[in-house]
Amino acid sequence: MPRLSPADAAQNFYAIISRALSGAALEDYGLSVSPAQGDQILRELLSLCLFWAWSALDAGLADKNRDRVWATLVQRVNDAWASELALPPQDLGSYVAELSQRRRLYDSLAREGGNPLAIATEAAGFMEAESIVEPEDRLKILALMVDLVPVDELGAAVEELEIID
Repeated sequence: MPRLSPADAAQNFYAIISRALSGAALEDYGLSVSPAQGDQILRELLSLCLFWAWSALDAGLADKNRDRVWATLVQRVNDAWASELALPPQDLGSYVAELSQRRRLYDSLAREGGNPLAIATEAAGFMEAESIVEPEDRLKILALMVDLVPVDELGAAVEELEIID
């Protein structure tokens, strides 16, 4: 049973998420987008990854430990925003509110029985509705999200995890 501090557990989750984000070669999925659209796609992919990280933490840890690991994970994302994720620094403030909104939406879908594909479909629909991707690219962006969002790996990372002080 892995025994980790909240910071180490958060770093493990971040490592899983960052591997997924680094694999986001949009051209490999037949997507030709502007840099701004690419940034928005990365934000949506990050939101999905963080939602599934939250779900795994929520299912596998006591509330106190879940909240400690989550806060550290969100801080890690904030620290990596411009430097590692190469996202515009001015967008970080709006992203924090956006993340909370997405998490509530995805959580309500999951509680209604939505599986990872249904939730990724919702995210793809949002990107189409916001003109981040063209309607003909909706299936491409859905394939990207299904391939890259590490739902199972995030779930496995919390199995038998014990948080130590």
